[in-house]
Amino acid sequence: MSRVHSTKKQRESSVSDHYSRANEEWGRGRLRSAFRLFRAAAEGGNGLAYDTLGYFYDGGVGTKRDEDAALYWYKRAYRRGSFIAPNNIGVIYRDRKDLKRALAWFRRAVDHEDANANLNIAKIYLREKENIEKAIPYLEAVCKAKADDATESAKEEAKLLLKRISLKPKARARQSRKL
Repeated sequence: MSRVHSTKKQRESSVSDHYSRANEEWGRGRLRSAFRLFRAAAEGGNGLAYDTLGYFYDGGVGTKRDEDAALYWYKRAYRRGSFIAPNNIGVIYRDRKDLKRALAWFRRAVDHEDANANLNIAKIYLREKENIEKAIPYLEAVCKAKADDATESAKEEAKLLLKRISLKPKARARQSRKL
């Protein structure tokens, strides 16, 4: 085995070790240590660490909260095929009131079969755009989603929102006339 090949394998092993140790530290509640190890794993190219590092920055877990850093790591995770990153990116843009970008990322999440993103799209249409008719198909999609594609809490919330909408027939009629 050549020296270059051996060094590459050692580096990959080290990155994998960082990721494993990071998970152990996280499980023990040692968040700062877990953050440093996830960061080392991510900087070493471990794609699994990208989502987690985005989460740590997004929530200020083991580090100072930094939405820009969270976006950076979530976007890297998305480019590596993460199915949860686009929804997380959408949430950050939604919270920043950049609804156009938020909707685009939520739609990407839906394309990756993250049905929870349908709920986020529906909420934007209900709360920000006050468009009940556009929200309904997204809420229905959450209710019909497979168990692996949407959480039970998302399904329950979608059902509740649909029920509230159905109790407001005058609002739906007004909305239909606007379109």
